[in-house]
Amino acid sequence: MYNVITGLLLVSSPTMSISQFIQEVLEEIEPNAIFTGPLPKVKSSNGKTYFVKMGSPSEAEQYIGEAESLKAMGAGAPGLVPTVYKCGMKDGRPYFISDYKEMGSGKAASVLAKRLATEMHRYANPNGKFGFEIPTYCGATRLQNGWFDTWEECYSSMMKDLVNQLKKRGKFNEVCNKADRVIQE
Repeated sequence: MYNVITGLLLVSSPTMSISQFIQEVLEEIEPNAIFTGPLPKVKSSNGKTYFVKMGSPSEAEQYIGEAESLKAMGAGAPGLVPTVYKCGMKDGRPYFISDYKEMGSGKAASVLAKRLATEMHRYANPNGKFGFEIPTYCGATRLQNGWFDTWEECYSSMMKDLVNQLKKRGKFNEVCNKADRVIQE
């Protein structure tokens, strides 16, 4: 399909094609590029790859939490997480555009784990606290978050929140019991 406004070729895919709105947002990020590929992995003619998604109205808070937490993690460990370019709402639906990062295994996974342990977990926000001001999600599970004096208090609170929600659903009992023991120690 040819876009007569931008003069760009829009390539459809067998899964989810790039909507006109997403095309326009990508053009703001990278003018004069042609974008191809099914969501969520969109490639530009300049060689850049983006992670792009649109959600349902009920997922708006989750998209905002994801974008804000990635920004905070990027501040704590520059280059570790994808750069968020845009996150917002269109016609009541959330959207999100960031760098696309290939996740590897082996040595790359070891480097990621080391950086998470040494950089992310020692980073405190400007007020000297650990945590986050808005809810975030672990999959579909909403985490309350908050501010804590130590990383250990922050992580313990997050784990308690996650485990309690899983218990309420009556799922993952063995994992929840193990997590309770870890949290207590």
